[in-house]
Amino acid sequence: MRRTSTVIRFFGFLTLIAAASCGLVAKEKGQPADNPRTVEVVTLGTDSLAERIAYTGEVVGRTEIRVFSPIPERIVALPIREGQRVAKGEVLAVVRAQSLDEGVRAAAGGLDAARAQRDSMLDQAERLRRLKATGAITDSQLLTVENQLTSSQAQVRQLEATVGQAQQRRGDAIVRAPIEGVLGQVFLKEGDFAAPQLPICTIVEMDVVRLEARVPETDLPKLAEGQSVTYQLFGSSDEPRTAQVTQLSPVLDRMSRTAKLEVEVQNADHALRPGMLIRLSVEVARREGVVVAPSDGLTVTTEHKGDEPLYRAVVVKDGKAQERMVRVGLREGTRTEVLEGLAAGEQLIVRGQHVLVNGESVILTPNEAKAAAPSGKE
Repeated sequence: MRRTSTVIRFFGFLTLIAAASCGLVAKEKGQPADNPRTVEVVTLGTDSLAERIAYTGEVVGRTEIRVFSPIPERIVALPIREGQRVAKGEVLAVVRAQSLDEGVRAAAGGLDAARAQRDSMLDQAERLRRLKATGAITDSQLLTVENQLTSSQAQVRQLEATVGQAQQRRGDAIVRAPIEGVLGQVFLKEGDFAAPQLPICTIVEMDVVRLEARVPETDLPKLAEGQSVTYQLFGSSDEPRTAQVTQLSPVLDRMSRTAKLEVEVQNADHALRPGMLIRLSVEVARREGVVVAPSDGLTVTTEHKGDEPLYRAVVVKDGKAQERMVRVGLREGTRTEVLEGLAAGEQLIVRGQHVLVNGESVILTPNEAKAAAPSGKE
């Protein structure tokens, strides 16, 4: 008797396994489940949508000048610091000028001697002209003195130029700001040796700056001067600001296959500093009044329409899941433009759709069901 009971229980267990397997097979074959699933939906609507391409860029001063000393000498004074605002002509550095002072004095001494000789020749030529008028000397004697006077005058002019050059070179020992701006990097310090090939500092015009980014060759057909740009500093919580593409380089770098994109912006508060990293987002296309769906509600499939991949979407219709094949367009953040397959006003399932089969009964989450139900009388 006990053995018979055990056999009955065993066959009952096999029957349960078979029933569960049949249910699993039915589900795998796409047959709707008996129990409705709770899903989350979004009612589709129309809106404007923009396609944007994001880049990482760098802030660059619109005018950035490296300042050099034309005199190879030691720096004896450097009254500047990084971040300091300087006016045009303001002293930035002074280099040792002892040898230059000696050069000016030597040139001035030579000029004084040449002028004295010229003045002596002038007196002699004037005296000989009077003698020539009386017939006391010949033409050749007067011509010789006048030639000497001409040579002396030329020497004076040459030495005057030499003195001017020596004085200018002496003035070059004082390095002045060529433009108004803000001091960027200061490369040397007092006591260092300045040379024409070693920059002392940089001066940046910061009231207007450029935002520069390298864009890949494949993006160039979508980009153009005048397109709208939003920009934001890395790590900043401020709202992004807007500007326009100022310039797009007509040539590409052969090594990186990229072109330079520039955006010129006002920077009166000097919040943008050269060298800062910045996020740029360029608007390359815009659609108005299109059906927009959350990207979470669309799943890419292996099916295509022409060269375009199709996406799977599931909507709620008459309390049941209805599968749609959707063609999409622009994407902006978590939103996607729907070209075909969905219409405004439909309820798109955005949570729970992956386990649904076509025709399966569904119920909405309580909040959505309450919002979808007709309001009663108060």
